[in-house]
Amino acid sequence: MGAETLDVTARRRRVVVASNMSRASAKPVSAHIARCVRGARARARSISCREEALFSHDAPPPSGTHFDVVVAGNGPIGASVARRVCERAPNASVLVLDSERLTSGSDDLGRIVRPLDAEGRDDWTAANVRAIEAFEGMARASGIEFFTRKGSLAIGSEAFVERGASRLRERGVAHERAKATSGRLAEAFPFWGDVDVPEEYEAVWDEVGGFVNPHAMRAAQNALMRRASGGEAKIIRATCERVESNRETGTCSIRTSTGAEYTCGTCVLACGCYTEPLARECGLLESDRDEVRSFGEVKIARRTVLLAEVLESEVRGALATMPTMKYEVPRRVLDVARVKSETNAGGSDHSRNEAKSVYVLPPIYYPGPTPSAGWYVKIGGGPLEYFDKTDPSFVRTESELEEWMAGSGDEEVADQLHEILFHMFPKTNFQSLTSKACAYSTSSDGAIKTQILGAGENIIAVAACQGKGAGPADSIGVDVADVVARRLVASS
Repeated sequence: MGAETLDVTARRRRVVVASNMSRASAKPVSAHIARCVRGARARARSISCREEALFSHDAPPPSGTHFDVVVAGNGPIGASVARRVCERAPNASVLVLDSERLTSGSDDLGRIVRPLDAEGRDDWTAANVRAIEAFEGMARASGIEFFTRKGSLAIGSEAFVERGASRLRERGVAHERAKATSGRLAEAFPFWGDVDVPEEYEAVWDEVGGFVNPHAMRAAQNALMRRASGGEAKIIRATCERVESNRETGTCSIRTSTGAEYTCGTCVLACGCYTEPLARECGLLESDRDEVRSFGEVKIARRTVLLAEVLESEVRGALATMPTMKYEVPRRVLDVARVKSETNAGGSDHSRNEAKSVYVLPPIYYPGPTPSAGWYVKIGGGPLEYFDKTDPSFVRTESELEEWMAGSGDEEVADQLHEILFHMFPKTNFQSLTSKACAYSTSSDGAIKTQILGAGENIIAVAACQGKGAGPADSIGVDVADVVARRLVASS
């Protein structure tokens, strides 16, 4: 997907918590909210002018131009694919379509990257480890910093913690483990000392994980792509609206939102939530192959996150050592927060884990205007709610996602996250709360889906990132680029 430039109605949900208000006496978010509408089509994006300046776009090539590779989507994964293709085949002609209108789950300033995978999946652990190992070199070569190392922490029952801990052991990632109520955990993370957790809860943490600024990371990938291609690879403002595969010619034809049409030898669909609907709209999922049918089962989940504003004094003080977190919320807290049961969780380990846990990012500075300039802790999680696939057309999906992303998420979920947040941070004085809608694609087995499609088998579609594909996007891009590179060699 492209950089986020969608104009939407900015509906802000805020609560000012007075310094003398106890966490226990605070009312639900909805009781405090004052919605602030900044014009009918206000721009509600987390990307700032500073980050906007990192991006540059080329003049659109003439319609009918042929490329070796076209990458539809300049999100974290698409940007990585394009850069890695150019490194493997510097003479290949590459075009990146950076959407001017589609929304994205990466429209934020902090996305978790950590080897401590909550579902204990080795594929995600490996992808995160590989990506983190590459970050320093990427930042040095591009001159763009995008990764903040804060470590990662998981707290919950023995079974909850062991799944991630087992992957750390197998991957040789240095980590510590202790009872969640022990003095060792409070010593490492002072903000946690006053949290009331079950006696049996455990904790595991490492110093490897952290979070990325996805906009800055995409900019770094774009800069490295241009360098690898000698400036020949192009990035244009356009949305892929149709792609077709021709078995006889071995090429793909692509129509964009500008009306231009291009052809290519290989097309990569890295459009986030839009990949599966676009593939379906173009007839690419009409196949008897089991793996193609499985790709067509990818679903889009509605998600709501809460941005909780904190004072800079707390950022420098009590929250200074705060890592990225995954927390199994105690049953009693889920009940108080009225969190829905996991019966609608969708069946995968990922969805079951989401139903009973939350993720939390340490304070990140947002420069404004949405949310207002300040430091924010981000919390998200809870049961997955899916978009209806009765009519899974691309047009309907785009319309529904635009409407969803234009709002402030699910008010009920925001209230639940608010309750859990105050349980986790009983002594933190939050200045305001802002809820935000997001979405991501999921699969039934919790694995990312990379599928060869089309009559000519020259379309590579990437979907089902489970909401955790931005952090390890470079590693995912490497794997996809390897497939593309092999095709380029075979066709030369």
